[in-house]
Amino acid sequence: MATEHERIYDGNRAKEVLENEQFQAAFAAIEKEIIDKWTNSPARDAEGRESLWNYLMLLRKVKAHLTETLDTGKLAEMDLRHKQSLADRMKNGLGL
Repeated sequence: MATEHERIYDGNRAKEVLENEQFQAAFAAIEKEIIDKWTNSPARDAEGRESLWNYLMLLRKVKAHLTETLDTGKLAEMDLRHKQSLADRMKNGLGL
């Protein structure tokens, strides 16, 4: 299991990707292309439509994984700050 510092690091890297303009543009363009091809494909092309649907789900899964990593990093950072705050209080004799 990853340490809090590792989860924070990974979360920060995921944030860099998710907030990167080129990633956002590429993701949106690819998603639009897949949806356009899927909606304009003939109903009789079940295999092609299924492939496009799978591509779309995979694309979204990549983004969901990055978002989950970002959220995990945020939670780890909050937990680390909380632990540090408690340690500081104890050190300064303030108690809980």
